[in-house]
Amino acid sequence: EVLAQENPFCVGRVKDMDLEDYAVGVITKMSLKDCEIERLTLDASEEAHVAAVLAQENPFCVGRVKNMRLYKYAVGVITKMSLKDCEIEEFKLDASEEAHVAAVLAQENPFCAGRVKHMFLEDYAVGVITKMSLKDCEIERLTLDAREEAHVAEVLAQEKPFCVGRVKSMWLKEYAMGVITKMSPEDCEIGTLWLTASEEAHVAEVLAQEKPFCVGGVKRVNIWDYAASVITKMTIHEDNTMESFVLVGNEDHLSRILEEKDRSIELGRIRTGGLDSIPERIKRKLR
Repeated sequence: EVLAQENPFCVGRVKDMDLEDYAVGVITKMSLKDCEIERLTLDASEEAHVAAVLAQENPFCVGRVKNMRLYKYAVGVITKMSLKDCEIEEFKLDASEEAHVAAVLAQENPFCAGRVKHMFLEDYAVGVITKMSLKDCEIERLTLDAREEAHVAEVLAQEKPFCVGRVKSMWLKEYAMGVITKMSPEDCEIGTLWLTASEEAHVAEVLAQEKPFCVGGVKRVNIWDYAASVITKMTIHEDNTMESFVLVGNEDHLSRILEEKDRSIELGRIRTGGLDSIPERIKRKLR
């Protein structure tokens, strides 16, 4: 009955709005342009729950939302949202199954993520980054977190690199570490890049490739645990000058670096004092 009506209805100012399963479709009938919602959560456990939303041609606007979370099949709804003029403080996409993001990955044209302060992509939702148009976006914090190797398979399989635009702080966690090899160094500006991997397997994909990858323009780099070893495969854009470079790890985490020859790892230009936190035995490997 709700989906059959032509005229949208206004919900006014709402603190928390949770739409689950078939109720997700109701959002297309809401007039949210002039509304203020603190937290909007869409959660759909079956593909049929979002079929009505994905079938419509015209995108809908979600208005001003502080915190938006899309779970499972509801992740696909993002392709039908008009986010260009939206301002979202926290935007989280979480997909535990590959099928949850199929609708997003199947489309050819990228979609605009609008103005987002903090964006979190978890598990299979990490693959959605390849379909976002981020070149002209400014994101304060972008976090990609993948707990399984399969979560990033779609990203690693593609040949064409993607651009993350201007990001103040970017976090790549666990298997999402591998995504860095598919990022385009062109037109990217990253304030602080955080790389963290709690298991050796998380960086295996990066270490297995023959050619080094370039991370483009970045001011500060912070690398933790097993992620430290990726500097043996990393280069920084020649026109870039880093303010600081930090490595944190124990003997096991740093073992791959210590196997390298002295002055064999090229990190690019780093300001005076930018390597103060690096142990001397690691500094000897850098040039």
